[in-house]
Amino acid sequence: MTPNRHQDAVDCQQVMQAFVLLIDNEITEPSMATAIQTHFQVCPPCEAEFEHERHIVGMMKNLLANECCEEAPQELIDRLAAQTAFLAAQMAGEANVGVATQFITSYSRTEITIDGETTIEIETSHEIRHEF
Repeated sequence: MTPNRHQDAVDCQQVMQAFVLLIDNEITEPSMATAIQTHFQVCPPCEAEFEHERHIVGMMKNLLANECCEEAPQELIDRLAAQTAFLAAQMAGEANVGVATQFITSYSRTEITIDGETTIEIETSHEIRHEF
């Protein structure tokens, strides 16, 4: 990574914190999107990590889309959107203070067939790590 050359530059930590928003096309500030794309041009490790994350999220979405035929209730969608916005605001505030936050999401899929009947379980676990 190169040092910030102007006020709109972002560092590796800020880019990594924006991965989820980038993957879901939820960055609304054009200057932020431009700064991240500029960062990718000078920091191949961040770009490679972003492509890896995008690939994994895409695989998980495809897997879930193939296995789940139900739509989430609107209340759940609204709660998730509110929580995502809150976490994004919290991460933006923490980036200014020098606190590193790492979100780890793990997925597992178990398929069991007994007497011709298949049961599929998808488990998700979340871990949040703060480094002060």
